[in-house]
Amino acid sequence: MPNNPTVFVSHSHLDNTFGLRLIADLRAKLGNTPGNPEVWYDISGGLHGGDEWWREIVRQITARDVFMVILSPNALSSKWVVEEMEHAYYLKVTQGKRLLPIRYQPCDFPADMGHWGRIHGLPCRDPQHDEQDYRQDVAAILADILRTPGSGIQPPAPQPSTPPPPQPVRAAPARVPPIHTPPPSISPDHISQRLASLGFVGQVLNGVEVIIPPLCVVPAGPFPMGSDKRRDPRAPDDELWKGDIYVSAYEIGKYPITIAEYACFQRATGKQPSTWRPPSDTLDLPVDNATWQDAVAYMDWLATTTNQPWRLPTEAEWEKAARGTDGRIYPWGDQWDKTRANTSDGGPKHTTPVGSYPSGESPYHAQDMAGNVWEWCSSLYKPYPYNQNDGRENINSTGNRVLRGGAWFNHPLGARAASRYGHLWYVDGGFRACRGRQA
Repeated sequence: MPNNPTVFVSHSHLDNTFGLRLIADLRAKLGNTPGNPEVWYDISGGLHGGDEWWREIVRQITARDVFMVILSPNALSSKWVVEEMEHAYYLKVTQGKRLLPIRYQPCDFPADMGHWGRIHGLPCRDPQHDEQDYRQDVAAILADILRTPGSGIQPPAPQPSTPPPPQPVRAAPARVPPIHTPPPSISPDHISQRLASLGFVGQVLNGVEVIIPPLCVVPAGPFPMGSDKRRDPRAPDDELWKGDIYVSAYEIGKYPITIAEYACFQRATGKQPSTWRPPSDTLDLPVDNATWQDAVAYMDWLATTTNQPWRLPTEAEWEKAARGTDGRIYPWGDQWDKTRANTSDGGPKHTTPVGSYPSGESPYHAQDMAGNVWEWCSSLYKPYPYNQNDGRENINSTGNRVLRGGAWFNHPLGARAASRYGHLWYVDGGFRACRGRQA
């Protein structure tokens, strides 16, 4: 007999009274297999920097047939609910993941999450107000879940009062799966006319092909790191600190590391890509789906090959390069502008070639620091205040590392210059080069 569809439920823990009741009722109908319930939710009581829990969250969202989110003002104010929604939306675009918003309490999506407002959802009234209405809503939700393609379940014909089924999701073309063949040859004389026009330089050093990225100079001096809700009301708690940090002079990549650059590393070392290899005509796309270890390995190889101090930027270096010294929210200023960055708010729903949004450059002329792909930093994800001497810059320490900048499937909350996340693996993890000795 076919299995029932499996469901991931995202909700704010401030809504537990309603959320846990709905989860229990769904489990009673769909099943509650010990150790692997058909309806899964975060039972940790919340996510915290340094935990490995997010990796399990990503695994569960990816594996489940349906992503359900219980919408309320509390949910849309929760950094972790929003992050789960972003990952699920990414899977909708790339793989056709079924999304089912549950309208529990009235709430308006921010303008930068307008794409969620276009997704078919169902109401669910609070049983504390009317038990009969609640049961009717749960029955409609179950019928909708059981219509999930591939479940093998044939639900009863919908009654006139049952909301119509959602329109089929048109998934984006699937990415090329991992293949274990050599990457395309990148001749330094033919790195592509576009990359050359952006300042990339191909070289052969001791018989090894390498591409040197264009750099932006960031002078030594202090800058105000972190966020203040008086200036940025949507800032999450993990970045609420406004302290002046002194950073020594360094150079940072004008763009994220590209497929062309990474292909040189693959050919020289024989390392296979972490996930996928794009066709040779997309060499100016940023590397994505890279682990932190992938990023460190590339920078170590570049440093050894060129005999120059290449490395990942620290969290402080990345933020200063992105926003300068005036505490602005985005690389270009305090006001969001969807034409300046590749995010879910106006972007093409996939990565774009580096340098596609020149009007979004930072005060130091670095581009793509908002949106497109998340970028790894060298720093451990630790609470503020930032202190580079407290062990967070130990490259040999274990623990989650910092990601910055947001990605194409994120809403602009993640594309703010102060936004920070900590993981060891993340969908659409890219990185950019930094050159200079770390202070």
